[in-house]
Amino acid sequence: MLEIAPNGVPPMTQPRPQERYARALLLLTLLHTVPVIWITPVAGGTAPTAALLAFGLASVSTFEREGVAIGLFVLGPAVVYCTIGWLIAWLGGKALEKLRQPIRTTVLAVVVIALLASVYWPIYVAGTHNASRSVNLIELFDDTPGKHALLGYWIGVQALLVALFAGYLLRDKHPVLNLVERWRKPAVTTISAALIAGVLVGNYPKIVCRPLAELGSGRAALCVAKSTRTNQRLWYERAAEKGQADAIAWVIDHTPGREQRLYWLRKGAERGDAAIQFALYERLMRTPGPNTRAEAEMWLHRSAEGDYPRAQLALVDKLTRAIHSAQSQEKLTERNRWLERAARLDARDAKRRLAQHYIDGSMGFPADLKRARSLYSELVEIDEQTRYESTLGLDANYYSARIAEVDAWRSGLSKGDPEITKLFAERYLSSRFPGPGVRELGLQLLEGLAEAGDSAARDALIFMLRTGSGGVERNPATAKRWLIIAAEAGDAGAMEHLADNYANGREGFNTDYPEAQRWFRAAIESYGLQQTDAAQSRVRALRNELDHIDRLAEQAGGTLLGAQELEKLGQRRDAESHYQYAVQLLAGHGSERRVEAIERLNKASRKGHADAAWRLFQIYERGFPTEIDQAAAIDQLHTAAANHHFDATRELAMRYEYGKRGVSADLPRAIAMYEEALDAGHDNRYGWNLDSDNFYHFKWLESRLRQARMKQTAQPGR
Repeated sequence: MLEIAPNGVPPMTQPRPQERYARALLLLTLLHTVPVIWITPVAGGTAPTAALLAFGLASVSTFEREGVAIGLFVLGPAVVYCTIGWLIAWLGGKALEKLRQPIRTTVLAVVVIALLASVYWPIYVAGTHNASRSVNLIELFDDTPGKHALLGYWIGVQALLVALFAGYLLRDKHPVLNLVERWRKPAVTTISAALIAGVLVGNYPKIVCRPLAELGSGRAALCVAKSTRTNQRLWYERAAEKGQADAIAWVIDHTPGREQRLYWLRKGAERGDAAIQFALYERLMRTPGPNTRAEAEMWLHRSAEGDYPRAQLALVDKLTRAIHSAQSQEKLTERNRWLERAARLDARDAKRRLAQHYIDGSMGFPADLKRARSLYSELVEIDEQTRYESTLGLDANYYSARIAEVDAWRSGLSKGDPEITKLFAERYLSSRFPGPGVRELGLQLLEGLAEAGDSAARDALIFMLRTGSGGVERNPATAKRWLIIAAEAGDAGAMEHLADNYANGREGFNTDYPEAQRWFRAAIESYGLQQTDAAQSRVRALRNELDHIDRLAEQAGGTLLGAQELEKLGQRRDAESHYQYAVQLLAGHGSERRVEAIERLNKASRKGHADAAWRLFQIYERGFPTEIDQAAAIDQLHTAAANHHFDATRELAMRYEYGKRGVSADLPRAIAMYEEALDAGHDNRYGWNLDSDNFYHFKWLESRLRQARMKQTAQPGR
């Protein structure tokens, strides 16, 4: 009795599973590896997929002629080729069945390996008109927009080929074959259901979205717009009017007219889209009009508040310009708030700016090389360059080099490297809008260089402390200390500067002429060692300064006291001390201490000091440095004469003789004063030694006395 298989086919006519595997193996191998003269999708084994794309599920259901025609055009050559391939595979399978094992397996393996290997050999593919190129399938995939999907499809085919070949090698009734046969029908059912679901999903815009869109649904209108080319703009505009962000963006990109584009930009901006708000700001900034700038500013701030980094950086740029013109601390704070906010949103340009600010300690940020390095480390990972980075070629190598540079700076600063220390001292002291502690840190670095003997750093330090430049607070006491250190180190310029300060009482120095002379001489000696015209010119200038001090010493009676000696003299209260102290001030301390000198002369005059009274007489009569006071001058002249001052006696006698300059004529009194002066001179009561220096004065007094007596005799009634 004939045994019937479960599927109703006699066992002699039912094909073994291995035979089906062999035919499928050959067919798939041929379809995916053999070069053909048809179009490229056939060569890639993608003709069925290309045909479905050309048909489109919607065109199948609605029978659009263009889609069907294109699909048949694509599928036609593929059908012919697949038929030929199937016949070759069927005949090959029949031939293989006649071969014995293991020859059959070997032949099949050689055929499969040869065909698969051809994938990696160049194949001829149609190029442009009258041109051609030779590529392999992998290169072909690289030139395809959906290459990832195609490669996935290709890998799946290869896995299927391996599975088929493995199934072919298995013996009859192997458990794996039994398992495959058991799940074959459910698998076919599942695949069929998936295809049906695909058809339904592919027609979702027609079946579901279109009716809902007609009822006014914005999301449905967007669904229809994305799935059709017919009246596509109409559907996008419907969706945009309903506030759909994707639709608004599409309409903006596909609207060339300025007014219409502004309308849709405002539509998207009012919806709260930060990117569109910034695009509207840029458009308004290029649009003339009385109110457009104010509106543009409003949208810029809204976009920045919406965490759009480009808007935040645009605000940073605007505020930076305002800060440089207005010097506003409030705007600086606002600028930095936006910059840090953009950096937290991973804006690369913001992070790069922040890193530079932390290096320079500028724009209100502290000096922090560690933080700068951290930011550059984040910038090394580049997913996509910004436009600025692309323009300047700022790539991962650039940021890596910056990291290495920062590491070198940190190491150099920690080790006290003079070049790096000088670099950052200058950087911190010249930083624009320095952050907290930046100027102090720069000054500290500069002091370190000065202590190490760097003369340029020392000079810069002295200048800053002396003038308060570079944002450093004036500190005359510290500047004085460093100037003395520089002079003692042999710096000729410092010696000259120090001498000038001692001579003129500048920059926190007390006037001290002996010290000034000492340092002027030291500077002359130091310049004298330099055989240059400039040095010799300085020598001549400094010698003139010494001559000037000598002239002042003559005015003070031959000696100018040092600061300490002058201070001790000023503390005494006797008449001579008051007088000598005043003389020192009048000779060498300039107009700023003349008032003090006059007070001291008055004290000495009241104590009976003749020379003090005579000096006061000259001051009040000449009006320097006070106003002319004739009455006070005459009082002091009388005081000096009463205390037997020769010049005062002579001057007062002449004024009595002639009756001028505040004194009435009184010839007898004039004669009496002439006689008193001569008698006092002869007996040396006033200390007038009749030596050669005073002889002329006595001869002059004798002639004045004779003349006065003759006048008295000639007067009527005498």
